Amino acid sequence: MKDLKTCREEIDAIDQQIIALFEQRMNVAKDVITYKLAHDMEIFQSAREQEVIEKNVNRIRNEELKGYAKTFIQDMMNISKTYQATFIPSENHYQLKAPRFDNIVVGYQGVPGSFSESALETYFKETTQRKNYVHFQDVFEALKNDEIDYGVVPLENSSTGAINDNYDLIRDYGFYVVGEQSIAVEQHLLGLPGSQIEDLREVYSHPQGLLQSSDFLDAHPYIQKHEYLNTATSAQFVAQQKNPTIAAIASQKAAQLYGLEILQENIQNLKTNATRFIIFGKNLETSQDVSHISLVFTLKHHVGTLYQVMKIINDHHINMLRIESRPLKQTAWEYYFYVDIEGSLEQENIILALEDLKAHTITLRVLGNYAKK
Repeated sequence: MKDLKTCREEIDAIDQQIIALFEQRMNVAKDVITYKLAHDMEIFQSAREQEVIEKNVNRIRNEELKGYAKTFIQDMMNISKTYQATFIPSENHYQLKAPRFDNIVVGYQGVPGSFSESALETYFKETTQRKNYVHFQDVFEALKNDEIDYGVVPLENSSTGAINDNYDLIRDYGFYVVGEQSIAVEQHLLGLPGSQIEDLREVYSHPQGLLQSSDFLDAHPYIQKHEYLNTATSAQFVAQQKNPTIAAIASQKAAQLYGLEILQENIQNLKTNATRFIIFGKNLETSQDVSHISLVFTLKHHVGTLYQVMKIINDHHINMLRIESRPLKQTAWEYYFYVDIEGSLEQENIILALEDLKAHTITLRVLGNYAKK
């Protein structure tokens, strides 16, 4: 058995060789990226990368070490790609347009009195021309068909989490997030004038309205819950039915619009209940107060790929605000990711980080650069 001193001396000698070879390899990696840029070639080729990994792993004679060798080669190639990314010209290729607020039409899901309409009025102005639609996807279709200039949809609630359908839609339609508006959401129990809570047998609301008021509903188990397209639409429905045994969970504005009475105020579970809405359009926009960037990307289904993305964001001194994953429809058990980071597309470290991220993702798209309100 070798003593510890001898082992350390041997490791030092091996490390010296490894470092010399590492430097040689990185110099060649620089030559590769220089050649590819000069000849307008595809920069990062996943098939070639997989070939290199398999070839080198097969050179390992000790079967126990093959898994470690694969990790070692993959990490070395990640380092090479990060180094190569520094030689890619960091010009800002993003075509940024100024936001529009005048002479526009904005679409939202629901009917007048909905929280989406409140977000629209808060972000734009109360006199903004608007169109309302039955489903979230209808708003995206309306923008696609140039019926509207912008759309407003909810993306996340502080108590019930993400509205996943809209994450999928913003990706599938290829639109851009141009703004964000958070509003306080106060859910009220609405009924016909003169109705009593103890006489109620049914309540209607959007699934989120029911979830956000679950504590109140659990305390009144005799009231049967019904999901409806929208909170304000449920208020409209209750007003039309003229039935004192049914109620809606919706806003104070919906009560006023549809002639309903607030039977109990603020039945939401959290008194600080809020919903984050996104404003989306066809163009990537910017303004002086932009502070957030949204990205969507896909990764190879390999160990450590998401870690590498997080590491790049950290190495470029960027604050990551959130991350969400959604399943890829065409591939089982694989996902695409949404990430929100702080920054502007005018910042050099952001542009460099995006170039670096392109080297470690299958697809990467900037969804928007906008101000958080």
